[in-house]
Amino acid sequence: MHKSGRKVRMSMMNDSRTGNVGVVRGRKAVSLVLLMVTSLFVSMAPYASASHTTQYGVQRDPLYISIGDLDCDGDNDIASGSGMGHFLSFLYNDGSGGFGDRQDIQISNNDSFRAGFRDVADGNRVEIADVDGDDINDIIYYQQNVRFVGESFVRPANLTVLKGVCDERVNLWEEMFDTITIVNPYLQGFDVGDIDGDGTADVVFSSTDSTFANQFIQIYMGPDYSLPVNQHAPISVPLTTGL
Repeated sequence: MHKSGRKVRMSMMNDSRTGNVGVVRGRKAVSLVLLMVTSLFVSMAPYASASHTTQYGVQRDPLYISIGDLDCDGDNDIASGSGMGHFLSFLYNDGSGGFGDRQDIQISNNDSFRAGFRDVADGNRVEIADVDGDDINDIIYYQQNVRFVGESFVRPANLTVLKGVCDERVNLWEEMFDTITIVNPYLQGFDVGDIDGDGTADVVFSSTDSTFANQFIQIYMGPDYSLPVNQHAPISVPLTTGL
């Protein structure tokens, strides 16, 4: 009995030692994992601290932005389009890379504070460019058609230009010429640039008609997009598997 009891005690001691060794090994393993994870975060710390992001509020659904000098101070400002909204937003550069100075322009057909869903302007594309060659940037924006349930007609799109004035806020800029009606209302792409080298900005955009079955490239030459002679005939582009 005495020997048997000694064996039992020895066995219990061995089990205890084995358990202690397992605990120690487990602790070492956990410590090693923690060390590796900590090293990983430490190695990432310089990159995280070096990053800098600043957010600025604009009107709803900012689908597109354009960059250019709006107040003739030599610093680039920002224009933001608004999908399904009533306004365009403009952020002025404070000279040090900040854009906290914001100006909105209401472009809805209903300029009251009671403008509703059916009054949305959908000015989803806006560009900053010198349209008339006076070395002052202007604003060009496109208002896409919005189709509402139950309507039997298709609303046309609009192309509008606001003439730049260096010492006035953009909300005081006036239309350079009457708003241009775009028959093919659904915009696919839009760009501005001097195509013919005359120093004025021309407009090129692709659009589809109300059936979404026909696609066109349309070109409007500066400095006056409203003149029929400056409006090139739409170029039909066949639709294949995409726009």
